[in-house]
Amino acid sequence: SITSLPFVDTKGNKNMVNFPHISHNIMLNPPLLYTEQENQNQNQMLASEHRASEMSSLSSANPQDPKSKEKPRRKQKVPLTAAEALRCFRNELSSYEQSEILGYTELWFLGLKAKKLHVDPEKFSKTSFDDEHGSYMKVLHDHIAYRYEVLEMIGKGSFGQVAKCLDHKNNELVALKIIRNKKRFHHQALVELRILDTLRRKDKDNTYNVVHMKDFFYFRNHLCITFELLGINLYELMKNNSFQGFSLSVVRRFTLSVLKCLQMLYLEKIIHCDLKPENIVLHQKGQVSIKVIDFGSSCYEHEKVYSYIQSRFYRSPEVILGHPYNMAIDMWSLGCIMAELYTGYPLFAGENEVEQLACIMEVLGLPPSHFIQTASRRQTFFDSTGFPKNIINNSGRKRYPDSKDLTMVLKTYDASFLDFLRRCLVWEPSLRMTPDQALKHAWIHDSRNLKTRPRLQTLRKLNLPLSSEARKDKVQGHHHLDKKADVIIKETIDKIKDGTTKQFQNSGDQQGSLQHAAEVVQLPHLAEASSKPEAVVRPEESKTSTEQQSKNSSPKNTSILPPIV
Repeated sequence: SITSLPFVDTKGNKNMVNFPHISHNIMLNPPLLYTEQENQNQNQMLASEHRASEMSSLSSANPQDPKSKEKPRRKQKVPLTAAEALRCFRNELSSYEQSEILGYTELWFLGLKAKKLHVDPEKFSKTSFDDEHGSYMKVLHDHIAYRYEVLEMIGKGSFGQVAKCLDHKNNELVALKIIRNKKRFHHQALVELRILDTLRRKDKDNTYNVVHMKDFFYFRNHLCITFELLGINLYELMKNNSFQGFSLSVVRRFTLSVLKCLQMLYLEKIIHCDLKPENIVLHQKGQVSIKVIDFGSSCYEHEKVYSYIQSRFYRSPEVILGHPYNMAIDMWSLGCIMAELYTGYPLFAGENEVEQLACIMEVLGLPPSHFIQTASRRQTFFDSTGFPKNIINNSGRKRYPDSKDLTMVLKTYDASFLDFLRRCLVWEPSLRMTPDQALKHAWIHDSRNLKTRPRLQTLRKLNLPLSSEARKDKVQGHHHLDKKADVIIKETIDKIKDGTTKQFQNSGDQQGSLQHAAEVVQLPHLAEASSKPEAVVRPEESKTSTEQQSKNSSPKNTSILPPIV
């Protein structure tokens, strides 16, 4: 269902943009969004249920004990001290926990019903609770630091894993990041902590759209960081929308939110280093908005550590070629994300780094000669004369520099939007737009640009489903559409009051003429989005993306209009 939500643009004009209505009747099926009042009510009920079950389990353990009947243990108040916990629950704690518990002054949750890991305290080592990769061996419904209950795992990556937990102290759901017990990941996590602390202090009023760290601590030799629990990421949102892309008004709204985050990062000299749709998530506080997450790869501009950064589809050319990089790499990633939000598929989808650069040159042409000659990795991509090395991808396709135009790739003639993208996708980092410059750009600044121009393709008729071949070309590499036309024109432009537009084709029009009409943004009902966010790398990046390339090389639809001369 669609809800029109007001927001104020940079000129102070109030506009309306269609965003998904957030359901309030299902609370704990992830990934969902929560209002503060619902969080409080639901989590208080959850916490009381869990505590009651823990206490009642003990009272039923010795039914013949008259003392247990006189003083029911379910009335035990929390937090417990170590002495109280040992007196009441010693038999239900593991032998290791009976000694570990002495190091805690407050005990909020003991995980008595969980299938605990049993480690002999005498044989304990720093890796006793780790798997062969150094990741913590989580147990559902067990405790973390005698405070957080592990409900389910919602993310996993090279850094470790992320669990959805119930904080029994504050009665709220949180995302708990558990860093792998390895030296290099621990070192990077300490950098992440510094950055998260800076962001938390600089964004006290929640205006810069960054995820907020709540707390951090060590538990069984693992550094743990807790965050506010947010909603689904933009990749999942596109997936639930059948990778059809969103209107320019929606793309503009998301872009403006990310730019506010990058503006603060720019002032603090922080490079995100992994900006992509998976790391931009929906959240709700009054109205639907987004937040940038995952600063696990981030660094300060003067303290760069790694040369291999950014997910491939959003990797800047200076990183690919081995140039020194700075905060401009995040603006490159933003340009790639904007194009993907509009079309529904990645702008540059290389199978490897060589083809990734070839994809970029296919649209932007050859980089400047000095940019090639000063690159430390130039021999990987260019011959001695500075000409790109010929490669053939897994689909048997060659890519040629300057063989595509951004206008036709995006299928739009919106000059302001195209100009914004071209200023993000510049070879020279020093010539790329900064976040401040981007916020002053006409496409962001001028409210008239909320009205989009028609895309260069016709929409399917209401009673005409896609053919099997056209459907395969449309969503190959993702998933098939099983429904008929999801985007249907419902109103004419005379009924438009919220500033959005939609392409429209008369069912009886045999001459291919287009009429302007309202764009109905078919965003999914978030309560039905049950897929979990993917933590670090989407499937098409972690393996060869033959299907993705096939999708890019083939037309999205058999009914594409000829170019307008």
